[in-house]
Amino acid sequence: MQSHLTRRVFRAILNNEPLSTSRCLHRSLHTVRSHLPRRITFLSLSHKQRRGLFAYNAIPTASAQPATLPSEIGLKPMRDLMRSISDKSRGPSFEILANAFNDFLDQRAAIPGVITDFHATLLSVTWHYMRTHAEELNPEEWQRTLSTEALENMLFVLSQAKCLHESQLTVRELAHAAFSELCRDPSPGMKHISRSAFIAYINIQALNGRPDEAREVLERFWFRLKTARPTPWHVVIKGFAIVGEKRRLEQTVKNLEKFDVEFEQKSHEDLVKLLIQERLLAATKTIYECPLSNGQTPTVATKEAVIKYAILNSETAWAQSVYESLSHLPVTQTLGITLFWEAVQKQSASAVSDKASILMAGDELARTALTISCVNDLIEYANAIENPGLAAKFAVLASHWGLEPDARTQLLQLESSILAGDIGGAFSSMEDLHDPEALTVVNMPLMNKLVRLLCRSGQDDAIFDRISAFLDPLFENNVRLEASTVAAITRMLLYRLDWEGVSGLLRPRLGLYDSEERTIIRNSLAKFIMEPSQKDTDAWEAYNLLLLAFPETGVILRTNIMTSFFKRHRSDLAYLVFGHMRQAEDFARRPKPDTYARCFVGIARTRSVKHLQLVHNMLKLDVEVDLTTRVLNGLMLAYAYCDMPEQAMKVFRDILQSDEGPSPKTIRIFFETCARHNNGVDEALKMMDKVKLLGIERSRQLYMTYVKALAAHCEFDLATEALEKMETETGFTPTRNSIGEFYNTIPYQHWKDEVEKWARARFPELWAQLEQVERTEHDEGQQFSIETKEIDVETC
Repeated sequence: MQSHLTRRVFRAILNNEPLSTSRCLHRSLHTVRSHLPRRITFLSLSHKQRRGLFAYNAIPTASAQPATLPSEIGLKPMRDLMRSISDKSRGPSFEILANAFNDFLDQRAAIPGVITDFHATLLSVTWHYMRTHAEELNPEEWQRTLSTEALENMLFVLSQAKCLHESQLTVRELAHAAFSELCRDPSPGMKHISRSAFIAYINIQALNGRPDEAREVLERFWFRLKTARPTPWHVVIKGFAIVGEKRRLEQTVKNLEKFDVEFEQKSHEDLVKLLIQERLLAATKTIYECPLSNGQTPTVATKEAVIKYAILNSETAWAQSVYESLSHLPVTQTLGITLFWEAVQKQSASAVSDKASILMAGDELARTALTISCVNDLIEYANAIENPGLAAKFAVLASHWGLEPDARTQLLQLESSILAGDIGGAFSSMEDLHDPEALTVVNMPLMNKLVRLLCRSGQDDAIFDRISAFLDPLFENNVRLEASTVAAITRMLLYRLDWEGVSGLLRPRLGLYDSEERTIIRNSLAKFIMEPSQKDTDAWEAYNLLLLAFPETGVILRTNIMTSFFKRHRSDLAYLVFGHMRQAEDFARRPKPDTYARCFVGIARTRSVKHLQLVHNMLKLDVEVDLTTRVLNGLMLAYAYCDMPEQAMKVFRDILQSDEGPSPKTIRIFFETCARHNNGVDEALKMMDKVKLLGIERSRQLYMTYVKALAAHCEFDLATEALEKMETETGFTPTRNSIGEFYNTIPYQHWKDEVEKWARARFPELWAQLEQVERTEHDEGQQFSIETKEIDVETC
């Protein structure tokens, strides 16, 4: 199948650039589709009015689409450099690289965004390349990449951006190289380096896994940093907590007095709450348990925050020890957390109400401590354990206690509706919100849950419009959605066959996610592709999107996709998927022995002689793939099913001469070949004698393949004799399907009638069962509609 992709399109794909078309202002490269064979009719999306997710289907304006998205600025030249280093070809000029490097940093300085491992690697390769060729750079190129200003700008960008876990090592090493370059020619007091550059470097190392390096730099240059506010020591402390270095953390805090710095209650509270906000449970525990300066203890607010966070994350045992430390405090300070604890223990709104009555009995001050925040905490707990019914009962306590719900109450009730899958309730809660913007700006976890619920609820336009209304402000503000939310939106758009919508969603955002998150998004595409109920054309459209959006897709998933097209009896599409693997530059993404084996089995299923010859030729040229018995079994099966038994027998002889030798599956395929071979009867009889002589296990499947080989040549007597001896030979008695397979295999209605007579006399009960099965007409007589266990990829 030929593709309509032009040279311009190929160049855009290789460079990860967008494609602009006159049809859609925001159409990008992910919407480019390969042309299908003429017998496949495509629904022309360009002539059908379709509702768009991001208003992307509006009439194009006169202004052309930007050649590069903001998140892609500077990437192409740096990627070209990395490719040229890999294949030892000519790379971009120093001027182009200097501009690309500088443009990327300038864009990230304005909008920090996310630094993936891909971004970090490109930056590192480009910077080290320029550093290696420093003497060849002109002043302007040097100024853009190696000057103090450029180095400090790079440190600032790396410190402000969110570095994904995969990129942290590369980011740390690049920052270290840049900082070392800054320190190569020290001025008195290191005044040529700004204080913000020191702080940026300390932040990078401390928050990306090397707090010891950050501490060392901070101690070394303390004379430049002691007046910085807030003190950089807090970042170092946080870094040790994140990596779980409890002993070094305590030692660092203990040594702070040498620098006239104190780790006091307020700083401790701020750090604990920050780690809770970042959902770092282990780090929260570490920092909470760290001794404070001068024997100070955590504040009540800190303890309450820790108790709630621990319980919401199933750390009740740790929370209990913290809760018990509050027992000596008056009710006015602990009423809220006490009611929260009662809710955890009893999980009953009435029990909480009774507890409140006891605590507040005759104490007016205690009554003032009972606020709507107490009720909100109870609802949050019920939501955390996914019990929306309990959340509703806790919400009733607000009116019982005469408290007015606030914005947080409304958001928590919205979350309860989402957890219950109550779309109507969710919409009602949203309409009650006093500040809808708070939902999208401040409560992104809740927003993600809401969008996922809506995406699961259906594909009608009303739901679609709701989702669009929620997402538009998020995308306008470059908000990063959770990967599972992007996957849910992708799935919804796929089922609406909105290829442009999928493209517009994925292209600007995939660079924000690490490999694990990208896998979540990619799986939504893969599942759609391999879903048998989808049309071939739609599955192929989705595959083209996956091919371009996720070039890193591994061999296993690609092989599964190839197999899914074979199961659709679309060997042409399956072959293209195989070809994409075969053409991969990265060896890890090229076909493996399992890929070849499954490809041959698929070809056997579709009887595609043309593709068999093509793939076999590829195998001959593929020196990286071992000719295992599994691969040769698949090849032999393909030749047999494509009515080329002589070639199948030749492969069988190759298996016999191989070091690995034949497997029980090989024998089954041999009998399949005998069914189609001119001398198949003699070969089958001789093989069965060898099987008996060698003591090879005769499974029901192997034996029935032998019987069908005899039946295929109209050897009625031999086949019936074999079935009558089946229990003696194998230990298995014939079944209804055994008789049915014999009947279906033997050609000509005359012989089928003979089978019927024999079965009625010899196996009347089995034939009576078989008569209940529908029979259909075929070229060589009737056949029963029974399931036949074919030799598939798992059995090759």
